[in-house]
Amino acid sequence: MKVSLRLILAWVVPCFAIAEPAPVDPLWKSETFRRAFTASYGTDARIEPTISSEERTVLDAVATKMRAEDRNGAIAALTGSELLPRSAALLFSLGNLYFETEKNEEAEKQFEKALALYPSFRDAHRNLAVALVRRNEFEAAKPHLLRALELGAQDGLTLGLLGYVHSTAGRHQAALQAYRLAQLSMPEEPQWKLGEAEALLALEDPQATVSIFNELIVAHPENPFHWLGQSDALNRLGKPVEAIANLEFVRRMGKLEGAQLISLGHLYLNESMPGSALEAYQAAVNATPPAPFGRAVQAVEALCGHRDWAQAKDLADLVGQKFPVASRPAGDADGHRLDRCLALIELETGEGSQGAARVEAIVAKDPLDGLALILLARFRAREDRFEEAYLLYEQAAREPESEEEALRRHGQLLVERGQFGKAVELLEQALVLRPDPSLSAYLESVRGLAK
Repeated sequence: MKVSLRLILAWVVPCFAIAEPAPVDPLWKSETFRRAFTASYGTDARIEPTISSEERTVLDAVATKMRAEDRNGAIAALTGSELLPRSAALLFSLGNLYFETEKNEEAEKQFEKALALYPSFRDAHRNLAVALVRRNEFEAAKPHLLRALELGAQDGLTLGLLGYVHSTAGRHQAALQAYRLAQLSMPEEPQWKLGEAEALLALEDPQATVSIFNELIVAHPENPFHWLGQSDALNRLGKPVEAIANLEFVRRMGKLEGAQLISLGHLYLNESMPGSALEAYQAAVNATPPAPFGRAVQAVEALCGHRDWAQAKDLADLVGQKFPVASRPAGDADGHRLDRCLALIELETGEGSQGAARVEAIVAKDPLDGLALILLARFRAREDRFEEAYLLYEQAAREPESEEEALRRHGQLLVERGQFGKAVELLEQALVLRPDPSLSAYLESVRGLAK
């Protein structure tokens, strides 16, 4: 019976997935955003302050400066006005100018002052939310977006940003509705269509997601998020080769980051292409910046799980060089995982003594590491130190994460030693913990031997 490596490695090869919404940063540079953000005042006194003749004079001076592209002069015209402290309209205009000159905190202060003077100032609520979103204060932006909607806002910017806020909080159904409404008044803004695609993917509708990403890719082929998102959707549709093609396209654009290269390697490995997987993993570790250490270790675990020992050894050595022990935090769990992989590789490739020493060091640091205890038991069994191996398996079986694997391997060792009765008891317990047809068939054979 082929014994599972599942718990020895504790590895899962993930599909390529968008862990969070694509950054909203491109929105700030789009022409549709600029038009929506700097829209002129309306005439509804319920939602916008009435502008006096004195205020109009100041705003005309600001407009003259803006036509000359003199934003600093426009700011000076506002800050130099005696009307500013008591004029919601002037405070709002100053907030807009601070936002455009990337003085975000100053912008927020002016919008808040304007709202203190005029609480139903719809555009001030909306633009304060814009400033908060740019600073990643999503939940703080939410009530201002909702208040703007209560005051009658129907513009795509308000609705689209609300969709983004919902998306960052995992409220994908609400995000989908907001993004679709946003496109009614801002159909040319790709950020909202991208948000719709991501929401549909989160709601497990990959077919619709692929279609939307097709539109985005045709319109904006230079945007890597369109290709990456569609790659995820294609993989979920059971089309891994097409998903790989998308990732490779982004890679040729020079925009596939280290963590994404790890995902590409996983896809190659799932297609039984360990050589291509190793090349992608190595590129991820050598990238600038490299893939996170934990993801790099996950790649080593994946190769071990596929029993590609030579490739696993090459990658483990590279990961060790790129992330030396001295650079890792004390008690680093990812470092322990890499050490376990190295020990397993050494066990499977005949480097027993070195691997045993490595696992002994892990157990000395963490006597409750069930996965390391199992590995050490396997080394002891190879050294014919069977009583020690039995004790280590029993110790590992006390840990929930390693109980089933320890019982299974302990039972197998007893079968090899001809102790069939005790082996049946342990294998039965393992089968209860995780039903497995192959283990069930093996157990029946052992029962026959026990009789």
